Amino acid sequence: MKNSKLGFVSILLAAISLNSYAGGSLPSKQIEKIAFQNGGVFLYASGWPNPNTCSKVDAVVLQNSDPNYDKAYALILAAYMSGKKISGYSDKCTPLDGQTYNTIRGYKYLLVQ
Repeated sequence: MKNSKLGFVSILLAAISLNSYAGGSLPSKQIEKIAFQNGGVFLYASGWPNPNTCSKVDAVVLQNSDPNYDKAYALILAAYMSGKKISGYSDKCTPLDGQTYNTIRGYKYLLVQ
């Protein structure tokens, strides 16, 4: 009985720690459209993964609170206008308009290819 409780607690703690550190890479995608909202800029591309299990998967958001928002936006806009692909990293969902979107970080792993 003691071992089964210990095993259950170990599995439960492992599951909690996996959920606490959710996040992952956003592979190279060509941005199909860009839209603004009060919280930041939306980047639409087909086939974005959903590393944080957010409710919306057709767009990722670069939040205007990102430390490198202006620089990242300029880089993303240049990629969009030139038809280049971007990749990045997402480690949370951002709630906007009753939905949640994966964020793309402007200060870590943002890459134009």
